[in-house]
Amino acid sequence: MTNPPNTPQRVTRSMSHQPPPAASLTSDTTPGPPVQARSTSLNHPSSGAYTFNTNPYKVDFVIPFDISIGKDENRTQAEQEIKHDYEHLLRALESEDGLKIGTKAKKSSTKEVKGKEEIWIFVSAEDEKVNELVERERSLDQAHNLPAHSHPVPPSPSTRIRLIYNLLTAPAIQDGLGITPTQGRWKRVKSIMALHDEAADKEWVERWTIGGDWRIGLLKGLDGAEGQGLGEHQPPPVHLYFNFLTTYTLSLLPLSVISVLFYLLTPADSYPPLYAFLLSIYSTTFVAMWRIKERKLAVRWGTRGCESVAVGRLRPEYVANLSLDGQTPSQNGGDAVDVVQAGNDLKRDIKVAASVPIIIACGVGLGVVLLGIFMLEAFVGQAYDGFGKEVVPLLPTALFAIVVPQIVAAYGHLARSMVKWEDHPTPVGEEKSLTAKTFAMNGIVAYLGLFLSAYVYVPFGSFIMANVQHRLTKQDTINIASTPEKAGLGPRTSGKEQKGIKAGRLKGQLFAYTVTNQVINAFLELGLPFVMRFVDDWRAGKTTIKETIKARSQDTPEKPPQTDDEVEKRFLDKVERELALPDYTLFTDYAEMVTQFGYVTIWSIVWPLAPLFALINNYVELRTDALKICKHVRRPVGDRVETIGSWLETLSIISWIGAITNSTLIYLFRPYVYRSDQTPNPNVTPIPGSASLHQIISNFSDSPTIKAILPTLIPLGLIALLASHGYIILNWIINGFAERLMWRNSQEEKQVQKLISENKQQFNSSSNNKKEINKKRIWEKESWKDVNGFWNGGEEGGREIGRSLKAE
Repeated sequence: MTNPPNTPQRVTRSMSHQPPPAASLTSDTTPGPPVQARSTSLNHPSSGAYTFNTNPYKVDFVIPFDISIGKDENRTQAEQEIKHDYEHLLRALESEDGLKIGTKAKKSSTKEVKGKEEIWIFVSAEDEKVNELVERERSLDQAHNLPAHSHPVPPSPSTRIRLIYNLLTAPAIQDGLGITPTQGRWKRVKSIMALHDEAADKEWVERWTIGGDWRIGLLKGLDGAEGQGLGEHQPPPVHLYFNFLTTYTLSLLPLSVISVLFYLLTPADSYPPLYAFLLSIYSTTFVAMWRIKERKLAVRWGTRGCESVAVGRLRPEYVANLSLDGQTPSQNGGDAVDVVQAGNDLKRDIKVAASVPIIIACGVGLGVVLLGIFMLEAFVGQAYDGFGKEVVPLLPTALFAIVVPQIVAAYGHLARSMVKWEDHPTPVGEEKSLTAKTFAMNGIVAYLGLFLSAYVYVPFGSFIMANVQHRLTKQDTINIASTPEKAGLGPRTSGKEQKGIKAGRLKGQLFAYTVTNQVINAFLELGLPFVMRFVDDWRAGKTTIKETIKARSQDTPEKPPQTDDEVEKRFLDKVERELALPDYTLFTDYAEMVTQFGYVTIWSIVWPLAPLFALINNYVELRTDALKICKHVRRPVGDRVETIGSWLETLSIISWIGAITNSTLIYLFRPYVYRSDQTPNPNVTPIPGSASLHQIISNFSDSPTIKAILPTLIPLGLIALLASHGYIILNWIINGFAERLMWRNSQEEKQVQKLISENKQQFNSSSNNKKEINKKRIWEKESWKDVNGFWNGGEEGGREIGRSLKAE
């Protein structure tokens, strides 16, 4: 990759402090782009407001470049840095044949705060360049015995965006430009953003909202080839997520039917052992089936083995740490595998192992905080009867809302620091490590309250409260009143009269998590972004409440632009809107579904209707996620993936915890279910050698000593141990059956078996073709550059930098 001729001189001239010419960059003498033409690959007759092309210049990526000078920065040094970094970025982009470059100054708003000046650099790749990238990737896959992918020529929109993004961000040793936004010499590059295709987005959302198209997308589009369904518009990670979500949603159908039957036909709060066993079968079967399915999808989509460090995109920081930054494949022997082999994998493994105690310590600390809040809630809500008893019970909720998010956010920063310290070779590996570390804390916040209620508050709450009251009302305690009433605790009560000791607390908590929280999350994903966007536009003076209501009431197509200036203005408005959107991350969506899987698997025995409400939520979630991706976040861009990563191991762990939890809950809450207004169920036969919850509570209230707990804890531990071993056996049986039924003798297995020999032949025959392609890579600047048009290279950006710095 050599620099084009005279590029440094041209860029340097454009940096001079000269005012921009008076002539418009899109003058009437320059033919503008066709206004009514459509460049999207997904045409739909019901495009509605998108009857005109919203991306007339066929821009693939927008790179916002920061040219502002901070208050604390040295002005002279900052000016030199801006010029140098801008020139360095242009040299990198123009050194790659087949890329078109255009620059525009960020639109200025009347209420815009000073210090946010930007240059927008637009990048587009010629079709020949994209085809070259397809062939380069195919050759790399064949060299490492990966399944041959079936990318059409020209490739689908998602493949095109992914390949160009890889070109921009991959290190030089992988034939990339190594642009890493906000880091190192690229610190003024704020991001690299792909633009939404509104017409394609509209069609994609409609496929999820219309019943017939949804079934087609569910049964055919997500499993089929990339050009036949929903997968051609979204990158591989999003494609795989929606396949996981639809598979999980379908798996809830039979479980919901079974759960409703148990809810209707069994006594309330009865905790049926048969239902617990069916839950274990369901969770184990789903995990085993998905493990096989994602393996088959990887073969169909040609992504099997794509996450290996030999094939995947390397992190430029990882390459720089190996002192190989800037080297080309020819300088390194022509194979990026040498880079990976040069790294110290053992050192990274040691770092990963060293982070485990840190995660455990943080988890224990968070657990102690939550336990304290939980006990405070139980104390002030059930035992406190003193001054301010109407307001004091709100204190635990306020502490939870204020303290816990701060702890989780601080841990998130720590987790990112640990992942950076581990120095993973690929972005996919880095994301997996961060996911495993981050979800550990999310799981504690999500589940610990239920575990404390099930294993502390309900069975042992009266024992704890009796001890608390006993200690606080001792005669020899300093500054403590001699009676519970004087201490503000109310009269000492028996276990049967303790208001908090009831199994209905678990059901209420689970209802709040599975129903109330899901409604709130749906509003946060869909409703709140519209509200915040309106507030931002209103504060910027771009709209009013009256105009917004009028626009919503008039369901008429947007008027297409008529002139070249209107075309450019409409396009720049689109760029400004999308740059204001947040980046999309799959972590939140996966975490929501995996957490829900935990509620269904672990806690459905408490409230059997949980799977039904989860099914209803997911039916809506499929559509809300699609709408969120197309409207409320930037267009997703991601590398190829073959699995859902560490989420699969998390699902397995949740299934194991569910088997243990269900068994122990059955022991604690059977044969009697205690309520403060109900006597033990006489229709339930006691289990020999076990104590009912009613008996446990009575014993604790009569003799609040640790001896009363041991007869319960010892059998509880043995049951948990037996349930754990039982789950291991069940998991081994189900995985064996799934392997034989879904993978053995399947088309995907046969394709994998034939892979090595076929790829060797294809690689030998394609070596000459690759050389021919490289010979045709000629940088012909005049073939695409139009100084007076949109693709103006770095000229306008350079003039804007000069004007901005001179104005300062």
